Amino acid sequence: MSGLMEILAQLNSIPEGIHVGIIPTVLLPFAILSTGISVVATFIAGLFGVKLRAEGPKKLLEVLLKPKILITALIFNALIYGGMQGWQYIKHGPVPAFYQNLRNRNSIATNSAKSDIPGLHWQQNVEEGLFADGIIIGNELYAGSKEGSLYVFNLKSGALTHRIYIGKFIAPALTHFKGHLYFGEGLHHSHHMGIYKFDLKTKKIVGKFKTKGHTEAQVIATTFKGEDYLFFSAGGDGLYAVDPKTMTKRWHYLNGHMDSHPIIQDGAIYIGTGTPLEDMGKTRPLGIKLDLTTGKELWAQELPLSSWFGPIALPEAVCFPLGEIHIKSSLGGYQCFNFAGERTKNIFVDSPVMGKQKLVNGKILFNDFKGTVHYWDYQSEAVLWEIDNSSTKYSFSSSQKVDEKHYLFFNRTGDGVIFDIEEGKVLSKMNFNKDESVFADPIVHKDGFIILGLKGTLKNYKKKI
Repeated sequence: MSGLMEILAQLNSIPEGIHVGIIPTVLLPFAILSTGISVVATFIAGLFGVKLRAEGPKKLLEVLLKPKILITALIFNALIYGGMQGWQYIKHGPVPAFYQNLRNRNSIATNSAKSDIPGLHWQQNVEEGLFADGIIIGNELYAGSKEGSLYVFNLKSGALTHRIYIGKFIAPALTHFKGHLYFGEGLHHSHHMGIYKFDLKTKKIVGKFKTKGHTEAQVIATTFKGEDYLFFSAGGDGLYAVDPKTMTKRWHYLNGHMDSHPIIQDGAIYIGTGTPLEDMGKTRPLGIKLDLTTGKELWAQELPLSSWFGPIALPEAVCFPLGEIHIKSSLGGYQCFNFAGERTKNIFVDSPVMGKQKLVNGKILFNDFKGTVHYWDYQSEAVLWEIDNSSTKYSFSSSQKVDEKHYLFFNRTGDGVIFDIEEGKVLSKMNFNKDESVFADPIVHKDGFIILGLKGTLKNYKKKI
């Protein structure tokens, strides 16, 4: 306590009649520093049985406040901070191609599935969590992991046949287009992520398009006027159109933060933007229409809330899903525009809209953050029914069609329902796996459906209505 005692002694020695004004912001830090040094120095000395003189901490403080020591400490702290920031930059950046190639010299894997479980064709388990939507191509099932692997399974037996190393979170759904698989990587904090082109026959990466952002939304592929296009968003780096043959840029549009996939309607691209936490109060979310071939902006209209998932097109309008997911929110819904960019209708629900909505019989089938499933009639502006399949954690996956009358939905906690699309009546319920989250959409096939879990479980269910 010698630092504080010295200050008090100086104050007590001031003659009467003289008034002294003390600026706490000047004296207090030095007093606290002096006291802290006294305590630490005394403690350390006590460990070695040494008793410090009263002026010991004061001398130590004088040494520490010398310009040479201060400059050295400043440089040392700058190096530590720079090293930490550099590590974060590397951590959230891309995996070098040479390292991917090194890991993928032999991508063949063997892991048989269990086939004697009641109600299942088979069950498979892998070491990594399966987050993104999988896809069936021929007799193979493809699925990406949050640890950065692309898995290939035999659809009939469930056996694992290949594991291809990417190294970054495979967040978006996989897209099949003309003999190749296309997918992105990374999450919000990732940077310089890319879109991969994967050859289905050789099981090798044969191309990559690099961006400055993260590519966590699904690639949308199409052929328009004889030309092939890939469209995908890259977070703060906007929207890209790429030639899938050469994996080179056709055009690039930059206006807001884009995490959703675009949609194609009548030769135009529609996409929404969102406001991430770091941009709150700085930017506003937009609904945007672009020319498909050039990327020229045709219109951009402000949205009442962020649009983190792809819009949906009706015969007379385009509707953008709404909801804030980076902050706690109890509001979501849709804002619709006609093709000229004029506002038409909207709907609001008490939770942000999540996942990929479906157009069924001219109506919009969607689910919200809580896991409630809604069926909205755009024409009458009425919600025809709701199914409460809410969970304690937010739900990311979407309803999938089983047949003309029935749909399937799993919430994040793995509670599944099969329901009648016209009445919204739940016909059956099931639970995927205890304490295992489900983020990916169900994969429906002619003999049943497959559910992917965040702990690496795959279950191929037998068809059951």
